[in-house]
Amino acid sequence: MKTVLVGINAKYIHPSIALYQLKANTSFEVKIKEFTIKESIDKIYRDLIGENPQLIGFSCYLWNITHVIKLSRLLKNNHPEIKIVLGGPEVSYNANHFLKETKADFLIRGEGEVAFSNLLMALNGDGELSNVPSLSYFRDDRFIQNPMILPDLNKINIAPLSVTDYHKRILYLESSRGCPFDCSYCLSSLEKRVRFFPLEKVTGIIKEAIKKRVPIVKFLDRTFNINKKYFLTILKLIEEENIATVFQFEIVADLLDKEIIEYLSTVNSRFIRFEIGIQSTNEEVNVAVNRRQNLKLLKENILAIRQNTNIELHLDLIVGLPSETKDSVISSFNEVISWQPTELQLGFLKFLRGTRMLDLVEEFGYKYSKNPPYEITRNDLLKESDLTESKKVEFVLNKIYNSKWFPKTLLFIFVNNLIDSYYHFFLAFYDYLKANKFSFSSYQRDSLYRLFASFLKDNISEYSQKLEFLVIQDYLDRSKTRPKKWWIDFRKIEKKDLVSLIEEKIKPFTKEDFFRNSVVVASKDEAYICFYKNFSAYSFLVPLH
Repeated sequence: MKTVLVGINAKYIHPSIALYQLKANTSFEVKIKEFTIKESIDKIYRDLIGENPQLIGFSCYLWNITHVIKLSRLLKNNHPEIKIVLGGPEVSYNANHFLKETKADFLIRGEGEVAFSNLLMALNGDGELSNVPSLSYFRDDRFIQNPMILPDLNKINIAPLSVTDYHKRILYLESSRGCPFDCSYCLSSLEKRVRFFPLEKVTGIIKEAIKKRVPIVKFLDRTFNINKKYFLTILKLIEEENIATVFQFEIVADLLDKEIIEYLSTVNSRFIRFEIGIQSTNEEVNVAVNRRQNLKLLKENILAIRQNTNIELHLDLIVGLPSETKDSVISSFNEVISWQPTELQLGFLKFLRGTRMLDLVEEFGYKYSKNPPYEITRNDLLKESDLTESKKVEFVLNKIYNSKWFPKTLLFIFVNNLIDSYYHFFLAFYDYLKANKFSFSSYQRDSLYRLFASFLKDNISEYSQKLEFLVIQDYLDRSKTRPKKWWIDFRKIEKKDLVSLIEEKIKPFTKEDFFRNSVVVASKDEAYICFYKNFSAYSFLVPLH
């Protein structure tokens, strides 16, 4: 039976690791085909039919379920002889509905390594469908749902580095499954028991990734540091053997103890990223969604990591949780961004199938989109206009802060406490962009820098010239070739007058490089010099006398 497993990914860089897990845990021949949601249904359909498959498996998520439904219907209408099996978090909690909606033959709920292999055995005449764990299907118009059985992680394989073009993609890896916490909005909370893969299997894949210089390895564990031994062993392995790979972990910051915090201050932390869910700094909100966290300790640990290491910190907030008001959203945002994380994600509550948030809809007056990603549109405490406002803040947050386009400017603002409310500051800048007819969908980079400099001049007048000078520096640093000039010079200065000041600084570059490919911006007391070679920027600040 020729089997094709299909991943329709959000982006090319995000491979469907679930498919590689299925392939690694069956003795049957399986071919993996990956696409992105930007590709047309017709194109994917033609590509799949060209494989002459007998069984097609789709990995189903929020971002691709619309594609999967259309493709599955199209395939069954035109080629009813092809069997279709679905799997993944989007379809695992309403199997009856999705089997009817897609006309698929089978659906595997939850973790699929053992179930998928057993299904292939049954379809090849070696076993019965009734014995395939976690399988849902119709027989004689009767819906059948076999008991869900979780695989023993000691007995299944971790997919090797078989992802195509892994040097251009993120390598996803697991060391555990499940989560000990009980957050109402999260699918991971449905399995309370945390199960671990054998540590030697995990470290084996890590060593292989390091050896092959995979750019990014992202662990899928929801609470990576729940097992201190695993956490320390893997961190020490990365410290001892890593060359260039960045490792990203989702951790619970208030579980970090002093030993871990002290160890983190000693490691080569530029190869480590931590993703930390804050969600809200409002204790009432956390109680409403069964989220247990020590906010005081969480903040202390995050600040200790930021101040004593180079570890990148990606922090998450969720807008729209039960009991959260607009003022609570603003307070959480201003508090968390003041910790100066590397990135801050401002997400919006989603009503995922299987989560207990669906049981809270009436109690809190929720309205949400019935189409993926099932996002909140309002509740008893937040109006549509409140959410629209937060979306505007999210846009500016991503363009100004998370983009890392303005590091020097923002650092100066933070250090000097120039902003009382970052939420309102970002919202005001959004309105400023709109008033200046900024194209939100497509724009030139220089226009964003120019407008931000102008906005700062209008809103922080005491430091207006200093801030404009810093915005220009950030703009020059982000360019790869000599960029378009949009500012009026603060002070006229000739390059020839700077040669004696910069001769030592520009080595091993030549004076010709300086004269031909540099940009000079001078303030009253200093000049910022940036020149470009081999599509890279080289910059330095020199005092003027």
